[in-house]
Amino acid sequence: MNPDQIDPKAGERSYYANIGLESQAHTRAKPFSDGRCGRYLADLGAILEMIEPPSRKILDLGCGVGWTSRLLARRGHTVTGVDISPDAIAAARELAAAEQISNVQFVEGDYEVEIAEASYDFVLFYDTLHHAEDERAALQTAFRALKPNGAVLAFEPGYGHSQAEVSRHAVKKFGVHERDMPPQKIVSTGKAVGFQRSLFLPLPHDMMRSLYRRDYFAAPNRRRLILEKLWGYYRALGWLISQKRGGLTILWK
Repeated sequence: MNPDQIDPKAGERSYYANIGLESQAHTRAKPFSDGRCGRYLADLGAILEMIEPPSRKILDLGCGVGWTSRLLARRGHTVTGVDISPDAIAAARELAAAEQISNVQFVEGDYEVEIAEASYDFVLFYDTLHHAEDERAALQTAFRALKPNGAVLAFEPGYGHSQAEVSRHAVKKFGVHERDMPPQKIVSTGKAVGFQRSLFLPLPHDMMRSLYRRDYFAAPNRRRLILEKLWGYYRALGWLISQKRGGLTILWK
């Protein structure tokens, strides 16, 4: 980059360093420190079910401090986590060492730039592709990194994410990218870079919170329990047929 040019990814590079000590501690303790812990565990549980049995070779792009990478590695997979933030990568390495996890490595890098070729079984974007400046370049990186018949797993938000209050706050305060990343965009872009097949599934935590709800415990009688259960099935069906709010998009090389 020309030194006179503004770095368009400066916000992503400095994000972890700029969020403050309290938020850093929260991030380092994920998923259990977060109110969305159930969501995260549901999503990671779905990944483990789909990619079993260990050991698979996984590239985790946009890994942050590496909680997803470490969880997958603890299950027995061989994982490489990549993030553009040097401070996040330093924290990820420290946490992996503290947990004595030897089958995970963390690399500072831009996932829009080629990382490796044809060596991974899976590439994971967990809530990270929508931070890309150029999603086509990011998916091209994933395509080149995968073995033949390897697959991308992209857990991404859908329409409206960029305009959510939390997204606008992050853009204004930290200078990061926050974009809508619906499955249609991922599929069309993936096809353009060479992926052959695709599948869209609702987010696991959306299905889980439709069926496994606290409302059951407040039901005063069996009739109300049945109604609550039927309402859960109806909500789950809505997630199955809707693609507007994002989900899990799988692309096969």
